[in-house]
Amino acid sequence: MQNLSSTQREILLALVELYNKGKKMIKSKEVADMIGKDEGTVRNIILGLKVLGLVESKPGPNGGYIPTLKAYEFIKNPSISPILDKLSLYRGNVETDIKIDNIELLDVTNPSGNKVILKVTGDLRKIRPGDPVRLGPTPYSRLVVDGVVINADDSRKEVLIDVKRMISVPKEKVKNIIGRKLITLKPDMTLKEASMVLYKEGIRGAPVLGEGEKVLGIITTADIIKAFFEGKYDAKVSDYMKTDVITIRDEEDVLEAIRKMVIYNVGRLLVVDSIQRVIGIVTRTDILKSIAGLELLWGV
Repeated sequence: MQNLSSTQREILLALVELYNKGKKMIKSKEVADMIGKDEGTVRNIILGLKVLGLVESKPGPNGGYIPTLKAYEFIKNPSISPILDKLSLYRGNVETDIKIDNIELLDVTNPSGNKVILKVTGDLRKIRPGDPVRLGPTPYSRLVVDGVVINADDSRKEVLIDVKRMISVPKEKVKNIIGRKLITLKPDMTLKEASMVLYKEGIRGAPVLGEGEKVLGIITTADIIKAFFEGKYDAKVSDYMKTDVITIRDEEDVLEAIRKMVIYNVGRLLVVDSIQRVIGIVTRTDILKSIAGLELLWGV
């Protein structure tokens, strides 16, 4: 079957879930509300799914959409194609230059025998049977797959993986997983004063705010230890804080927080509201606590 786009897949999956719950015709608005997309966009994409034979419709005030048997067959044995943003294959915790074009899940009804076939581009001679590998999260299903290579066929550009763990990152706004009240520091505080605050609050880092609550930087226990190691016991927070602060909007999805942490190799992000006011910090620990099994993303 022809591969669906990530948006088509998201809408089809939402339609199936809604129908399974209510066993009735589903309105496009219900789907739009569930996935947070514009109703007009959802309606247009459902028409495309209807052409593919995945959806049936009934006009009128009592009408709507229902998934076909073909849709259920597709979901039972999905082929996930990360079209918009190709995924990298990780060998252990090291990113390779092998890019994933398509993911086919095998034995999906057998939890003890899950296998995945990857269609890839890149040099497969860099991985061998027995190598631990990881991929994801995927754009559509938000899957993270952790497994071991069974076979890598460079001529066919296919990798067969024995799946050890597979999780789906749920949709959750960053503001809902902020772990604690916001603790801030001032730039003119001494590092000793700052370290006492961090110790008392049981945290490893805090934003540094200036006049008008403007964000000047962020300082962590690692920065303070570095200063003390260099003998700068009288240094101020402003001397050792990092000024290249990575922020995230409170309304953003947790998946975006994960993406930023991985890209910038940081363990915390400042959370800001619509007027760029700092309202909290989201840490790697907050995310791990909110989503069981997600520790495989960071190899911990």
